[in-house]
Amino acid sequence: CSAPSHFTARVDPAPARPTEWFPCSWACVTAFALKSYAPQDTPHASPVTSTKRQFQSRFDSRTMGIGSLFIVNNKTESLCALKHWGATVGHVSVLEKVFASHRASVKHNLYADVLTTEGKQYCFHITRGEITYIATCETETEPLMVIEFLTQLHVVLKAYFTDVTESVLQEHHVTLYQLLDEMLDSGIPVNTHPGGLKVLVPPPNLLNRAQSVVFGHQGVLVSDQDPLKLLPLPWRSNNIKYASNEIYLDIIESIDATLDSEGRVLHSAIHGAIEVNSRLSGMPDVSLSLSNSHLMEEYSFHPSVRLSRFATDRVVSFVPADGTFTLMSYKVKAPQVKAETNSWQPKYIKQNAWQQGAVGGFNSPTTTQVPLPLYIRPQATFGSTQGRVSIVCGTKPAFEKPVESVTLEVRLPDRVTFADPSATHGLASYDDVGHSVRWVIDKFPVDKTPCLTVQVTLESYEASDLAKQGGKGSSGKAVPGEKNGRRVRLQELVDIHCNFSVSGVGVSGIKVETLQVRNEKYKPSQGVRYHTRGGRVVVRT
Repeated sequence: CSAPSHFTARVDPAPARPTEWFPCSWACVTAFALKSYAPQDTPHASPVTSTKRQFQSRFDSRTMGIGSLFIVNNKTESLCALKHWGATVGHVSVLEKVFASHRASVKHNLYADVLTTEGKQYCFHITRGEITYIATCETETEPLMVIEFLTQLHVVLKAYFTDVTESVLQEHHVTLYQLLDEMLDSGIPVNTHPGGLKVLVPPPNLLNRAQSVVFGHQGVLVSDQDPLKLLPLPWRSNNIKYASNEIYLDIIESIDATLDSEGRVLHSAIHGAIEVNSRLSGMPDVSLSLSNSHLMEEYSFHPSVRLSRFATDRVVSFVPADGTFTLMSYKVKAPQVKAETNSWQPKYIKQNAWQQGAVGGFNSPTTTQVPLPLYIRPQATFGSTQGRVSIVCGTKPAFEKPVESVTLEVRLPDRVTFADPSATHGLASYDDVGHSVRWVIDKFPVDKTPCLTVQVTLESYEASDLAKQGGKGSSGKAVPGEKNGRRVRLQELVDIHCNFSVSGVGVSGIKVETLQVRNEKYKPSQGVRYHTRGGRVVVRT
């Protein structure tokens, strides 16, 4: 889970069983607190009886979790899978409301993950590629728990099938329903770790398919693990063996910033994550020491991390999950004192050009703003029926590492009916549905500065007012925004959203000091990479 995890949850499944303590996130605390072990009869129930059903508890309908789950292709709006834990909900009405809201969001360049449907029914949805995951709840439920589960569901499906598409989900629909049966109990998430799920539900491969055909249970994959034997760690299975043991870390930091039309940074923040690719045999114990760890705040950890060890000496100690996973995420603490201009990176570390930011940001004279590796200078003029938008984008000479994979999304006003973009470098295209221009620059040229020019055709004010049913309607009442028979026209703005990538450099100065692997005799291969990316960078004209 990616929610903050500063506490532990105490769980007493049965009076006779000893009390155990688990490191959990906020979503997991809610999941364990509301956990129910009511059995279910599902047409595609897993042949492996999960250990979560060996205890029975009383179910409280007031604290029910997810009522129904729908997996839909958002391009064709066709249903891929559905499952109910509560009252049966008609999928037609739910999908109509979700996609109507999705189309309206795309048109206005606004996106939301939660919407309210008829009555007391709440609908949560996230989109990943061509697949949209929708969950409905009829009773009081933690919203972050539902959103976190939908996000983790996509991670699990990606770990099983690599590509999550409609055709893949239809081909492996039995495995999909087995996973849902193991991940949720009465609508409450209980097991969302791909490593532990692969022990109970084997991933589909050529060997498993051949065994299914030979033994006669086509389509159903049976685990060879004893279901009554508890896993020592939910995120890591037993008897993992590799011919070559290796562990690699990726420290990925993203910059969120808001800029004005002159390129000045009004507000900025740095968020980071440590991605781990572990291919280690046995049960290794890993200890990770970080420099400048005092700059971290609002951090959250993978369930494998020992929170007490980090709270004591700031060492990340864990037994890694097998494969790729997110070890922790954090936010970099910004200095608030003018004298601490360069405190993003202490003096005993080589000065980083990223941290030479100017003090005196917008409405915060004592806050150091993080400088960006590139500059964006837009100009926009709009008339009654014609308009023009020009943008100059380039890199700053103070940064040694090249800026790559730059993408600018220029969101135009709703009055635009047609746009003709032309760029001196890179590729530019116009999306007539979202009223936006997409400009992609893979690498910046050395001899010139890229420039984008967009000639737009605008709808007349009268036609726009009529389309929006402005003025006085048939009832003779004035609409909001109109005063004394005259409509107040707001200034039309252009928002620019930017993404970029810089490899081999970190913005915060947080680095890996030591990475030790204990409890095993082998010496694994190790490696660390640093990445800087543009998060939510918005330029306002």
